[in-house]
Amino acid sequence: MFSQALMVSLRILAFRAGPQDFPYSPQLTQVIAPLAVAANYLVFSQVLPVAMSLAMALTAVAGIALVTRGLLRARQVEARFNQTLNALLATTTLLTLLLIPTFAQLAPKLQELAQNPGLMNNPEVLQLPQGAAFLMNLLNVWNFAVTTSIFRQAANARLGLGLLFAVCAALSVAFLVIVSGSFAAVLFGPHPPPAVGP
Repeated sequence: MFSQALMVSLRILAFRAGPQDFPYSPQLTQVIAPLAVAANYLVFSQVLPVAMSLAMALTAVAGIALVTRGLLRARQVEARFNQTLNALLATTTLLTLLLIPTFAQLAPKLQELAQNPGLMNNPEVLQLPQGAAFLMNLLNVWNFAVTTSIFRQAANARLGLGLLFAVCAALSVAFLVIVSGSFAAVLFGPHPPPAVGP
């Protein structure tokens, strides 16, 4: 079943299959979901603390599941949830794994920018690796296009509505991820030393 899921995922990434072709299996979700969390964590942890990275990775996967269920329920095709969620998580995980080495080239510059926002006014000093930045954008666009295709087919929607679903899903998940990261920073971030009284 795992080899079948991988082959279907590759075909979905090539726009030659859809979520309906993905094997139905709740047990498969128990494998794909942790892999998706791990892939997201490996990206976030390159620029963020461990607690924030883990919280954001967990929220990203949970957010995809929540938004997918909501959209399919609104379209009255909730029975397609398992295959749709597995297709989304599997394809996103594969593209995220491709993103990790690319993001690693950008991470030091992003950390430098976070510590010194003034570098935005001096782009010649910042000097982001152009090839890595282009590849990261390409992977993100590819991921968005695949997500649109999956939602369109799962919800029996036209391309425009599929695009709308993908945009709503991306914005909703991004919001949840930012909120969870902020909570994790407050809960697990460095605490100031206690004040010493006279």
